[in-house]
Amino acid sequence: MNAIKLSPNWLLQLVIILIVALVTFSLTLIFTVNQTVLALIITPIIFMISILNIINLRFLHCYKAGIYYSQGFGKKYINADEIVDIHFHSFKLLTVLVVTLENNKVVRFYNWQFDTQTQQSIKCWYKKNKSSCDKLQQTPCNA
Repeated sequence: MNAIKLSPNWLLQLVIILIVALVTFSLTLIFTVNQTVLALIITPIIFMISILNIINLRFLHCYKAGIYYSQGFGKKYINADEIVDIHFHSFKLLTVLVVTLENNKVVRFYNWQFDTQTQQSIKCWYKKNKSSCDKLQQTPCNA
């Protein structure tokens, strides 16, 4: 069975951590706090944000049968039959996978790296009308 195991977008995580550090540093400068208090404030905040982001980055696997992913400490599965629409929104630093389900629930995956070939494969796997998908386009398992 073909599978796409996606890797986290570590550059996005680094940018988030740097922005939080910059905001925290700016706030401590505005309120004129000494450097010891600054270090005691910034370090735990950056550490907590990093841990929370990494907890959500455990895995995201796309199979022809569905999408299996981690969310916090739990694991969830979306059956391919439940997927109504799937598309990607690309921005400068990130690409968001947006999955719309039959019950009108929308699931977004923004912490992952998607190249062009991976995007096409994922779209073809979950498209209801598969006539436009190229049968020769196969994505190997990146295990």
